[in-house]
Amino acid sequence: MRIWKSFRISHIIALTFVYLLILLAPQKVQARWSLVPRFYVEEQYDDNLFLTESDEQDDFATVVSPGLNLTYETPTTLVDLDYEFRHFFYYEFTELDFNDHRGRLEARKDFTPWFSAGVSERLIRSEDPIELTGAQEFERPSIRAGERNRYTRNIVEPEAIFRFGERNSIRLGYRNQILRNNADDVADQDENAGNALLTYRVNTNNGLEFYYEHLDQDYGSTTQPRPPRDFKAHIPRGRYTYYFDPITSVFFEFRFIKKEVDNESPVFPSYEVYDPGLGFSHSPHENISITASGGYALRKADDIDDEEAFSGRLDFTGRYKRLNATAYGAAGFGDDFTSADALGSNKFWRVGLNSRYQFLERFQFDVFLFLEEDKFLDIDRTDKYYNARGRLNYQPLRWLLFSLDYTYNERDSDAPFRSYTRNRVFFRITFQHDIAEQFQ
Repeated sequence: MRIWKSFRISHIIALTFVYLLILLAPQKVQARWSLVPRFYVEEQYDDNLFLTESDEQDDFATVVSPGLNLTYETPTTLVDLDYEFRHFFYYEFTELDFNDHRGRLEARKDFTPWFSAGVSERLIRSEDPIELTGAQEFERPSIRAGERNRYTRNIVEPEAIFRFGERNSIRLGYRNQILRNNADDVADQDENAGNALLTYRVNTNNGLEFYYEHLDQDYGSTTQPRPPRDFKAHIPRGRYTYYFDPITSVFFEFRFIKKEVDNESPVFPSYEVYDPGLGFSHSPHENISITASGGYALRKADDIDDEEAFSGRLDFTGRYKRLNATAYGAAGFGDDFTSADALGSNKFWRVGLNSRYQFLERFQFDVFLFLEEDKFLDIDRTDKYYNARGRLNYQPLRWLLFSLDYTYNERDSDAPFRSYTRNRVFFRITFQHDIAEQFQ
């Protein structure tokens, strides 16, 4: 079984590579491209290596990391490929030394005005107990507290878009996500999801959107048996939008979730979620965009009391002179099915802020904040997450970058021994050079 799973990973990577070669085929138009090898050395301090609630262990580490970024772009083609290798040398806990691999691919090709295809991939192979895939800007971390163990996550998402009008299209997508853990107490995971999105602009003022996703989630066994969690899910969504003008619109949407657990248990039941809502979108300035929605959500499950929740979302992006900012807020029914813990359905709220301020041409400061509360509905547990990051970058030369970084992570859980706080400080020197500049 392990051999078959490994073959699947290699098969996905091979297909992605073939797709990349197709995209890089000769074009009739002039292409813009860059090839940037880089190398950085980093000193970091971690005050809670194992994410424990008490008896915290700290250490310094030196990290060396070669990496490479390839970007290729024409009016109809985009390829952005990035790979980074990191080796961690710990000062006291030398047995924790490990290699870390991070890969990312974004590729798109407009074959004709009416047909496009693309693929994205995220690959992580690491032992860091806090995992962020980078698939979302505001992402709840996957936590592995206690003894460190190696894990591999690979997410591949190909898609095809068919256009049949200036604002009308059908997008067909697929997502394969795998998680492999060396730890016997953390389950391996396989997620396969197919989805389709129809966007149809009836006329200048009226627009329709229909979405459907079918999801199949499988879990491996663990040394300490856990209740069966394999499930299938159906997620249709519809939205009607009325456009007052190019910068202002209102919409009504309805989302439905039907989760069917293969072997139901009180801890992981089947359920349905009904989630209607109203919202608006407005761009008062060319550099400012606001979208907000709110509604009422209801979760129903057999032999379990109905759960109600406010359901809403806020997205804000803005730019003013040297400041760029993104703000986010959301609440309603969510789930935790793809993290290392896979704790199931929850009622949540979360807020986030990501901003960058350019002090001078060579100085910039980044701030990231993320807060979330998850009340799990079937296991009687509540977790709160507090994540913050501040980073100062100074680039005296095009090929030289200095970075000073601080991160704070906390999980406050009412489950025994699941809380932790973690502070980390990084100082990094990066050397990089765009080889393509010599040929363009």
